[in-house]
Amino acid sequence: MKKEFKLLTSNKILVFAALITIFYIFSDCNNFVFFEYFKLKISNIESFNLLKINTQFVSNTNQNLFCYLTVSEVITNQSGDPELLKIYLPRVSRVILQQVLLFLFFSYVLMGKSDIKNILKGLNNQFIAITGFGAVISYFVVSIYVNFEENIYIYVFIAFSILKSFIIYSYSVNNSFHLRLFILCLFPFFSTGYGIPWFFDFLLYYFLFNYFKKHKFYKRNIIFILSCCSLILSFISPILNSPSLETSIINNPSELEIIVDNVDFENSRKTYLERKDIRYLKNNINDLNNSEIKSTVINLSKNLKDVDYPNRWNIMVSFLPDFKYHIPSALWYLVSIFLFFEVFYSIKLSSINELKTELNRSANILIFYPMLSIFLGISNFFNSFSELIFFLTRRAELLTFGEIQTWRGINTHYEVFGNLQLFSLCFFLLNYYFNRSSKNYLYIIFSITSTLLSQSRFNTLVLIILLFIVVIIFYKNYAKELVVIILITSVIFQTIPTFDRDEPFFIDEDTSSEVIFSEDVIKSEYGFEFISDRLNRTLPWTMFASGYKPSTIDLLFGHGTGSYLNIIKLTERKLASGPHSVLLQVLNKFGIFGLVLLAYSILKLLLSRVFNVDTNLRIVIFLLASLLFSLELKTDSLMLADGVMIFLFNLLNISLLLKINDKTSNSSY
Repeated sequence: MKKEFKLLTSNKILVFAALITIFYIFSDCNNFVFFEYFKLKISNIESFNLLKINTQFVSNTNQNLFCYLTVSEVITNQSGDPELLKIYLPRVSRVILQQVLLFLFFSYVLMGKSDIKNILKGLNNQFIAITGFGAVISYFVVSIYVNFEENIYIYVFIAFSILKSFIIYSYSVNNSFHLRLFILCLFPFFSTGYGIPWFFDFLLYYFLFNYFKKHKFYKRNIIFILSCCSLILSFISPILNSPSLETSIINNPSELEIIVDNVDFENSRKTYLERKDIRYLKNNINDLNNSEIKSTVINLSKNLKDVDYPNRWNIMVSFLPDFKYHIPSALWYLVSIFLFFEVFYSIKLSSINELKTELNRSANILIFYPMLSIFLGISNFFNSFSELIFFLTRRAELLTFGEIQTWRGINTHYEVFGNLQLFSLCFFLLNYYFNRSSKNYLYIIFSITSTLLSQSRFNTLVLIILLFIVVIIFYKNYAKELVVIILITSVIFQTIPTFDRDEPFFIDEDTSSEVIFSEDVIKSEYGFEFISDRLNRTLPWTMFASGYKPSTIDLLFGHGTGSYLNIIKLTERKLASGPHSVLLQVLNKFGIFGLVLLAYSILKLLLSRVFNVDTNLRIVIFLLASLLFSLELKTDSLMLADGVMIFLFNLLNISLLLKINDKTSNSSY
């Protein structure tokens, strides 16, 4: 049956390729980009490796308007060698093409060989109601951050949003274990033309379809209830700061002078605008129409103290103080936490055979993260296609061997990327424990390689400690495999200049006065420098400490799920790209209530009797978990959409470790 399915799939691909080829021939479409690329490479065989060609999409062509992905122009360098291919693919086509590709991909991965006809027959009024409600909510929330510009983009978004509802409905009906969906959410899949996570409305539908079926259970789940309370309470501060000065200007541009009169811009919590922004608006507001006024005010607000980080963090950072700009991030936290609980309880209730199968399937998906990162890291041409073909927020980062860099693969944040590679290694180790095969062993090698390539010193240190623990525990049963892993790790470690940094990692207190720190940092001013100096975190932590000036409500419940610019606004220090600590993020977003809830949730997982584990093993797992959580003390995970999932993935790994040591599951070491 499997052979027949594979043959059928191959035949469909061949038929599709043949139809496309015939269409191109009859449309007189020449210079198809991939053929042109290989032609250029072969014609310059003497400089095959040195010839690096990038791509750029354009909206004009001198051929048929349907000749997509054809080269419109070849740009050469001063030596006459081609270095840039301009490819015809209009923006509307890019948006539709990517949505189609993602739809087909998720249909295949999540639905597989599902009987579409039976699924369509099973659609009921509940599906129609939830889909309609979800589409309205999705459009409302997404439009807070996305300027659709033309109606065609709205129609495309809503159409594919409804199709996402169909996929997730089918997946929820036919699968009780949702680990594969969680693994897919680790990838930084974004929607070209929209700039939002493709998963946003996808997981919103997932939440709506599944929560109402299990609402009685979740009403008794203390941690889930407290998490929802923390999300709701974090809105108090944004509500008190609404409407913002920016919103008042957008709604009443003619009253600009009155609105900004007597405003203390340096200390006001109701605006991220600066005095220079007001001067600019006063000089230019009469020349702008309403839509231009809105975009101008928002851009000025985002550019607080000349930072451009909100574009990097996307929906996870509110670029205006108003409470509505915190809604997208709040919804993302909610659906992410819900998905985590769904997977967690599936792990808890599953049999060992079910767990083995699901782990193996999920590992087959997760391995594409390091493989894709490495492939795009060394392939200049396909790297330049990565925004379109692989749906990334930006082009993947190239690897430059022999030079120092903080490589981030297909992610936007190198430490979040490095953390995920370590967590993936843990996942692949657990999978190999259950499903011993050469393929799963290679997965371990790939994750070690991508972790070391990130060149994060702390991740490398944790990796070495982790491998040391694995060797101690498993050397009797996996001696050959462990020897090979240690040898390969040693070779990679020697090849990659991981520790060649200007700033120190281990500080000699007797000579520390010779170390040059940022001129904006006064040593031992806040008391955490003895830690932050060693972690290279003095700058961002000092920035946070100087800019974190909460009111009583802010201290208790946080500044809102999308807060960060409040720190930028009030700090007098040199700016950093984030607080660089999950604890500081939680404190700023959710206050002391959120910090206590986070600590309680982690301790409950590690110490509770949800899994029946021997005391000695529980201590080992506790120490291992502490080692993995130490990575989050210096990382901005919760300020990235996929970073939230990566943080929760760490918890899932620990849950799996507890599960396989559960005495009732008959799978202890």
